Order: sequence, then structure tokens, then C-alpha cells
Amino acid sequence: MEGTRALDDETPDRLSLHVGDEGRLFERARPRSHPNELVVSPVELHQRNVQRRLREARLPKDAFRFADPVGICIRVLEAAGRPTAAVDRIDRLSMIRSILESVGPDGPLGVSLPTGAASRDPQRVEQVRTDVETVTNFHPERIAAWADTAAEIDEPIDDEADELLHAGLDIERELRGRTAKAVSETALLRRATRSITATSGSVWNEAYPAIDRLTLLGLSGLSAPHTDLVHGLLVATPVEIHIHFREGTGEYLRRRVPDLLSIAEPGTEAFE
Repeated sequence: MEGTRALDDETPDRLSLHVGDEGRLFERARPRSHPNELVVSPVELHQRNVQRRLREARLPKDAFRFADPVGICIRVLEAAGRPTAAVDRIDRLSMIRSILESVGPDGPLGVSLPTGAASRDPQRVEQVRTDVETVTNFHPERIAAWADTAAEIDEPIDDEADELLHAGLDIERELRGRTAKAVSETALLRRATRSITATSGSVWNEAYPAIDRLTLLGLSGLSAPHTDLVHGLLVATPVEIHIHFREGTGEYLRRRVPDLLSIAEPGTEAFE
């Protein structure tokens, strides 16, 4: 699907936002021959707690299929015939260490971090890369927004914010040049999002033909990768989506969702 639009006017009708209120899920527990609702939580413990509560209440689980975001995206990519191999954290740290050693302390790679940061520490560099990925999903609009915001804040925070952004982008670029796999599991979410929109939802229908509702549970935040996946599903499929935020940050996040969905072409990467 070319020209995937931004959802910047209001919360779409098929997207329901909740703060807590997970009891609504249990109201939909009923016997079924096939599950029609995909229950997703980034934290496996939260999924197990939901299943335990269903057992304790003696409610049927027939209507639900439980999964995590990465598992969903692997299934979608398999349906699309696309690669699903991703570099794990241990191998990624080893690759970052090799990159840092190869460029030397004054090398051309822009991984210099703000004063006081251990810029030669692979774990610190990987954390910066992960933070940039979580906030921007490497989408050009979000990267531009980060750079614009950094330019508007006071010194020395402006320079530090800009350095962090470019450090994250540079190390991601170097990693991509050293492996044919996806650099991280989060990259699989971007690939799946692009596959869903590019096929007008047909790969989703192939992967989950009976699913007409997706519920995200136990969220204390909504990362850019997860936002883009939700966005892709809303524009390319008829799936109804429920997001349950955790108490505390939930009200703030609920107000922020329209802005989070306000980019075009979810899953697009600045490296393309």
C-alpha cells in the first residue's frame, strides 16, 4: 500500500484506549471453535497472569490466542516469505565491540557520546542505539523531530541530545553493514509493518485469518515500533484494536496516542 496515511485527526474508530480496565477482556471469554482475539503483551509475565486469572475464574480461553509482538511479526514475515533471522543481544555487543576497536578513539565513526559517558563501552553504545530505536523506530519524520527539538533546547543539553541521536544512527548503520540478518528483533517489527501495509493487509490475513481483534495489555509506555505496527494494522486491515495502559502513565499516554500515530508510512526507515 503506497502512500500510507498519517492518522493525525483523531483516534480511529477501531482503536479503543483504556487505562487499566483489563476486566473487559474477561467479558469476551466464551467458548469458540477458533480464537478470534489476539492478546499481546511485551512482558511474558503479564500474559501468564492474565491466563492464570482466566483459570481461577473458570472462564474459557477459546476466544483468545496469546502472543508477543516479535512472535506476531515473525509469523507475518513467514507468510510474506521474508527473512526472520535477527542478531541477538550477545552477538550485537560483540559486533559493536569490533566496530569500536576497528575505528579507534579518533576514527570516523560518529559514536562519540556526551561528556562523561563511556563511549568505548559496547553496552553503553548499544543502550544508546536501543534508545534511539525505541523513540524513533528509525523513521525519518521522528529523527527530524528529535533533531529539531535538540536544536531548540539550552546548551549543553542541545549538543548532547544531538550527539546521542547521531551515535545511535551511526552504530545502527555500521551494524547493518556487517550482517545480513535483522540488527535486532525490533527490526522485525518494522519489516512486518511494511509487509502489512505494502500488501494491503493480505499477509496479515494469511497469518491470522480468523483474528478480528487485537488487544495490547499492560503497557507502561508505547514505543515507536509498537505504535507503527498498530498504525499499519489500522490502515491496512479491518482489525479492531484495544490498548490497555497501566495506571500512572496511562492517562498521559492515552492523550498522546493521536500524536504518536501522526506520521506517514509506518515502518519506513531513514536508511532506505
